[in-house]
Amino acid sequence: MPHRMKAAIIAIGSEMLGPTRVDTNSLKLTAALENYGVAVVRKSVVGDSLQDLVGEMEFSLGKADILIVTGGLGPTEDDMTREALSKAFGLEMDLDQSIVDRLQARFAARGWKMPEVNKRQAYVFRGQTTLTNERGTAPGFHLVVGGKHVWVFPGVPNELEWMIETYFKPWLEQTGGKKRHRRVLKIAGMTESGVEERLKPYYDAHKGELLTILAAPGGLELHLLRDTADEVASRERELLDLFGNRVFGFDDETLEFVVGSLLANRGETLATAESCTGGLLGSRITDVPGSSRYYVGGGVCYTATTKTDIAGVDPQLIQQHGEVSQEVAEALASGIRERFHTTYGVGITGIAGPTGGSEAKPVGTVHIAVADATRVEHRKIVWPFTRTLVKWFSSQAALDQLRLFILGRGASRS
Repeated sequence: MPHRMKAAIIAIGSEMLGPTRVDTNSLKLTAALENYGVAVVRKSVVGDSLQDLVGEMEFSLGKADILIVTGGLGPTEDDMTREALSKAFGLEMDLDQSIVDRLQARFAARGWKMPEVNKRQAYVFRGQTTLTNERGTAPGFHLVVGGKHVWVFPGVPNELEWMIETYFKPWLEQTGGKKRHRRVLKIAGMTESGVEERLKPYYDAHKGELLTILAAPGGLELHLLRDTADEVASRERELLDLFGNRVFGFDDETLEFVVGSLLANRGETLATAESCTGGLLGSRITDVPGSSRYYVGGGVCYTATTKTDIAGVDPQLIQQHGEVSQEVAEALASGIRERFHTTYGVGITGIAGPTGGSEAKPVGTVHIAVADATRVEHRKIVWPFTRTLVKWFSSQAALDQLRLFILGRGASRS
């Protein structure tokens, strides 16, 4: 493979030009290409128009060494990928009876008769490579056109992912693609500008090297991509020295997973009392398999009465300070911990909006507290977001506050 080959990706389907569908397949393809040093120079989404498809295929292949096409391989009239490829690159097609037989057997196994229209999926390109699809009915293709490579995959995500692993990645490696190494460091509790400022020594030491900063829900990500694992490990150590415990995890780790691992490793337990987040924190914690080892339970303490009944908050405390206050958040955390007999308790109370705020307590005001048997830590945040985002960011902040609280008791990162 020549150094830094170029690739273009076309996602086919009129539905992705509307408001209800998004092209996510190109992200999976881009990750595979980037990992083997292939630069993506063009991505496009094209509707189900034969003329538009032919024009885009011709143009994109003119800009790249590798063209990847996804979608439009189904049995219906608007699935025109085969016809467009044939017209764009002068390819001839034949009916492959073995594919027809396989499709008929697939339908028969479900007790159905194959509709005649499915035969459209059995047409293959003469003299080119057909890729068997064990996840679905539409085969894929590897075409060679004028010395360039065209890969054609179904648009169904799980079928595409299987084909990338089965056919595309091995081809990239066999063609001479050098496997690159990636590491993602996840940061919580910092702004993008704050991260950028703290990175100055790193930039000074590695001028010209690419380090990508990406925003993620409730945090930021630092993406390292280097030629060797040793290079990645060395850069990772430098970044950990700069950011310390602001780095909460790596790669696909989530905050709820990291917090759960800390609790499980220490043999400690947790209970939660949530008001404005409505159970979102508990839901995220229990998204992690095995969370019953450390998460005892919690309560959605949405009204003053339930704050008292579930978490034992003193009604006079609520009357004096209001439900959205430091005092009530701390009482929620301590009360739910005592009620459930756990190591830690988390309390969240706030105003998610869009109504209910005041000059003293505007919409987005959230109080979060974490407690153990000897201490309570509180944080007040005002989120300038929509109701949904206030809830999400509050759950994220609560998890990070709990993580740091646990680390303050002498836990170590693993």
